[in-house]
Amino acid sequence: MAKENDGIVVLLDALVFNGKKIGYVSEDGIDWGGDAAEYIRIWAAQKRNAPVKKIKKKAATNVITFNLIELLPQNCADVMGGDVSGEKWNFPSDSVMLEGPLKIMSGTGQTVELFKVSLDGAIRGTLGGDDPLRIECEMEMELPASGGSPGCMYPTEPAISINPVTLNFESAGGEKTATIDATGPFKVGAVPEGFTVEVKNNGTVVVKAEQNSGEQKSGSVEFTLQADSSKKATLTLSQSAGA
Repeated sequence: MAKENDGIVVLLDALVFNGKKIGYVSEDGIDWGGDAAEYIRIWAAQKRNAPVKKIKKKAATNVITFNLIELLPQNCADVMGGDVSGEKWNFPSDSVMLEGPLKIMSGTGQTVELFKVSLDGAIRGTLGGDDPLRIECEMEMELPASGGSPGCMYPTEPAISINPVTLNFESAGGEKTATIDATGPFKVGAVPEGFTVEVKNNGTVVVKAEQNSGEQKSGSVEFTLQADSSKKATLTLSQSAGA
């Protein structure tokens, strides 16, 4: 069941940028700030206690900052660009600014969606102290290209989905991934024989298939939302027959 919305928004459950869940952020969470609006004030000689007109020159900005501390290769690429090769993250050749939608899910049952934000990230910190190396991330809300509202907030509805929903393996076996998008913790069901399933903190599901020397294999894995067992996502697995 969805948590009752009492209007108090605190705690952080998840950040999802461009459809990908961002890894662990520091215990400070996220900071929502920005620049204040700028105004032009018109004064008259006869009115010295207050301006006769106030004109907004620039609107206030909305800037979200946080520190990514779970520096797994895919997490780093998701906020700074570059590419991933196995367990290696290759830095981008040039500093890049990423753009896309942002979803913030609070621990008190609300979801904030910003339809377009820009994201800049930079590696910072020291090695040898108590704090881990981090990527300092800054997101700024932008207006959608189509105009209209830049975002919304609503009570979080329990949901879970997986993409893709099917993984096919050759008889030689191998490793493939899918991505889980869930509003909270979930359980992993029984895994078909010959396959292993591991769920990473960023929602990545790593599936490994053993070499198959027999008949074609097929099966499925069910992921069930802990807060609402009626919400499920199913990943179908298949593997070609051996030679």
